[in-house]
Amino acid sequence: MIKIYDCGAWRTSGYIMLALWAAAAARGADVLTQHNDSARTGANLQETILTPATVNETNFGKLFSRHVNGQIYAQPLVVSGVEIPGKGVRNVVYVATMENNVYAFDADDAQEERYIWKANLGMPVTYLDIPEPLVAVFTGFNIKPFIGITSTPVIDPRTRRMWVVAKTLEKPDIRHYHLI
Repeated sequence: MIKIYDCGAWRTSGYIMLALWAAAAARGADVLTQHNDSARTGANLQETILTPATVNETNFGKLFSRHVNGQIYAQPLVVSGVEIPGKGVRNVVYVATMENNVYAFDADDAQEERYIWKANLGMPVTYLDIPEPLVAVFTGFNIKPFIGITSTPVIDPRTRRMWVVAKTLEKPDIRHYHLI
């Protein structure tokens, strides 16, 4: 079930490349928030296989890629041991895009190009609708063509909920929403 909450009055194509870190989920190293933990350290203290001695050009690299709608600014998240109807228990990669799409992909099957599920959180804001046009005219727009989900979602494994913040355009208003 998806619930969307309004959080107040201010609110192209891309590819996700799944590298060896996605395979780490098979060993139970979930990535549930930006930089792996609430302190945003970037450390994966559960990692026991990847070391400077074991990571080299012959055993580290892209496993596969997936097409998504929108640029990816948020860090992909990985959850191991997710029950998928008809497929059993799988490791899942979650990706959020600037076109306000959230995808779930099977991290175990390099041949499966289709997403497990996809949710759209509404029309993203075009860069021309951001209310600071004078600054952008002189400095340029740093994000084009859409501004939707820019921050990394957070997954709460206990409640099995994902928190996502999306900027949407509902003329004449720009709104922030979060999804759980």
